[in-house]
Amino acid sequence: MTEHRPGPQDSWWIPVSKPGVDRPHGLGSWFRSRMVTGLLVAFPVAITLFFARFLFNLLDRWSYPISTYLFGRPLPGAGAALALILVFVLGLLSHSMVGRRLLRFGEKLVDRIPVVRAVYGGAREITRAFGSDSSRNFRRVVMVPFPHADVRSIAFLTGEFDLETVTGPQRMVTVFMPTTPNPTTGFYMLFPVAMVENVNLSVDEAMRLVISGGLLAPEARRLLATPHREPRA
Repeated sequence: MTEHRPGPQDSWWIPVSKPGVDRPHGLGSWFRSRMVTGLLVAFPVAITLFFARFLFNLLDRWSYPISTYLFGRPLPGAGAALALILVFVLGLLSHSMVGRRLLRFGEKLVDRIPVVRAVYGGAREITRAFGSDSSRNFRRVVMVPFPHADVRSIAFLTGEFDLETVTGPQRMVTVFMPTTPNPTTGFYMLFPVAMVENVNLSVDEAMRLVISGGLLAPEARRLLATPHREPRA
């Protein structure tokens, strides 16, 4: 059986350093490297468990009045079960003609409430954007001059259009530049197509780069060497 020799980054995207000639090989160095690797593995697991527990407890607190009324005491897990049932029922309604009419009627009622209308409308547009065809979302990874002309920032191409100017039509692109470490927030910007540089990265690679703040950056030659082609729809 051949020994597994990880490369610079394994499947967990954890940097694995190879022992060098001048690097000490004592017990302290071995223990320290394993502790660092263990922390890198444990961090995303701990964050996931934290938010899962938070959501579970939140749903349970909301369901306590219902479970207390029906069973005489709060039932742990009732909130999560009710949430799954509610999501399934909404899915059934959205696939039927009568259900879609009821949902549209509910949306009209929500649109009449000033504050709730803004929150619901924004959340609805986000779900529609991510629920549509992937070819209409993030098409490609690009670099844009932001926050000034001498700086390049990673962004995602989202669309193209022609802008009528006094000198004739000008090709423009729309991009979304996510922020670190939360890529769900960012900037929506418009640039002339000539100001946008294509990057030889996939959307997943660029998203990992943004979320990690550059810690999971690919090779510099892939990030800086842009293919010679213009963005296309």
